[in-house]
Amino acid sequence: MKLNLLLLFLLNASFVFSQQIIVEKVKLIETIDSQFVSEIPRVKDLNNKNSKIVEKINAEILDRFMINSFNQSELDEFRWHEVECGSELKGDILYIWFKGGYYGPYLSYGEDDFYFSLKTGELLKLNTIPFQSLFSVSGYLDFLNKYWLDGVKKEFETAIKCAELEPYCSYYDIYSYAVEKDKLVIDLIDDCYPHVVMACSPNYRKSIKLDSIKPFLSDLGRYMLIESNYMSKSIIEKFNENILLKPRMPNNLFFFGKIDNKYAFSMAINIDSTKKVTGYYYYDNKREKISLKGQSFNETITLVETHSQKTTGFFELMISKNHDADGLFIYDDENDYNSKYLTGKWFSTDKKKVLNIKFTELKTNHKY
Repeated sequence: MKLNLLLLFLLNASFVFSQQIIVEKVKLIETIDSQFVSEIPRVKDLNNKNSKIVEKINAEILDRFMINSFNQSELDEFRWHEVECGSELKGDILYIWFKGGYYGPYLSYGEDDFYFSLKTGELLKLNTIPFQSLFSVSGYLDFLNKYWLDGVKKEFETAIKCAELEPYCSYYDIYSYAVEKDKLVIDLIDDCYPHVVMACSPNYRKSIKLDSIKPFLSDLGRYMLIESNYMSKSIIEKFNENILLKPRMPNNLFFFGKIDNKYAFSMAINIDSTKKVTGYYYYDNKREKISLKGQSFNETITLVETHSQKTTGFFELMISKNHDADGLFIYDDENDYNSKYLTGKWFSTDKKKVLNIKFTELKTNHKY
């Protein structure tokens, strides 16, 4: 048995090492007005021109760009605008990224990345660590209030005056985080408006000394930002380590919205392995924390709120696949059919008063 396993390992190893993978940049010109050039990634194995693995990877790339060939003369239509791309190869994983514009109803900009297995050619599932995972259940909102929200709200006010409409991103859409010297650097997502008013998009970046944020971090956050060399690793090294780190992410949920469409609130809860729920919420105009305890069962989270050791109300939160026009749509980017709706109600202690909750944002560490 041991001999068979050793032979299998050696066969796999020799298979991977026999590959000589390169990623070349193919120049294609958009067919709208034939002016702008894009560079599209194409994978080659210099040791095997007929590699089925490479063929599978390139098929995925072609599908993403909605074309059937890397040859300009074979394309009836190419609607991409000034696309740039790059790659990284380490072990049996190939990472490819691109960014650029696409001519739909209007020119829109975006970016995407892929991780491929060079053993199978399969597109690998992303293993990102969300920004909120770096914080404890109490630390996330405290961090935002101290370092982020005041500044980003001013940027939104400026953007709304410029565009004369609300952006479709939120204050909480922190797109990237990095460590530069002794500081945590975070950026707001830049995809907040359609192309016609994209110049009005809020642009906000914040740098905070690592020593200042220690009290807000979870164990995972302290490891990633302070105690290890995680932040200095390559993209593929982070991808591999994230597989190991994912189970360490606390099961925290952060809700934002309005009760009775009047009272803006923020809520932070943790669900443990027994489905016990603990946390707090506060009204945004006061920020006085009100304790929450409860249980999560199937698609429903029930919570009891207490203040000064007295029960002051109840919450019932539901995350369901059932369509609800008043619910917050939670999109699953891996499978549309798993997308869900978040709804909720607040009850008085005697259950006679019931107020609907309108959620505007949900940040979680895991999919629901």
